Amino acid sequence: MDIQQKKKVMEPQADPLVESIIKAKDFFTKNGTALVICAAAALVIIGGGLIYSNMKESSTKKAQEIFGIGMLDYNDEQFNKALASFSDVANNFRHTPLATMSAFMMGSIYLQQNNYDQAVTWFETAVGGAQSGFVKAQAYEGLSAAYEEKGDVASAIKSLERVLRDRSAQHRHAAARWRLALLNKDNASVSSAFCKELISDTLAVMYHQKAENLLASLNVAN
Repeated sequence: MDIQQKKKVMEPQADPLVESIIKAKDFFTKNGTALVICAAAALVIIGGGLIYSNMKESSTKKAQEIFGIGMLDYNDEQFNKALASFSDVANNFRHTPLATMSAFMMGSIYLQQNNYDQAVTWFETAVGGAQSGFVKAQAYEGLSAAYEEKGDVASAIKSLERVLRDRSAQHRHAAARWRLALLNKDNASVSSAFCKELISDTLAVMYHQKAENLLASLNVAN
């Protein structure tokens, strides 16, 4: 999945943590085991940089420090250490945006490690976290990916349907419809309906050709 990102320069040379957050995006892209999480994590990591910058003077400085250590360890591929830091933030600073961010990061790491039950647990935590905002849609998609890996296609579909019901997640609706079209291929009418919605969506140009191809194959099969 593709995500359009707005770049915001926050003096990265002067802040090693923000540099690490930005670099971590590239690691996700190169090494993520599920494409949905590669793209999702990229947005969340960028968002993490903005949150970090905006919270420097807040009362959650300790959470920032621990989260920063987790990101540094994550960037160094020290995933167990990163999990320990993110868990600390998620469990001890539950009412902060960084707790939500940490829950998402834990879900993403567990998904890469094929620990799908833990991935589901932490993605659900991220969905219901404080000020989940832009993280929520990506967490829903993470849930879908984890359920799909578990072989629970029905739950994977339900997770993506939650994205479509979330008005704050409209930037992910096209991506969710495409995944739903693929997951429903055994139900040609449902899959075709999602394809047609994508084709008629002027904001989903990047999915038009894919949807047309899938729709054609569904028509041939039936």
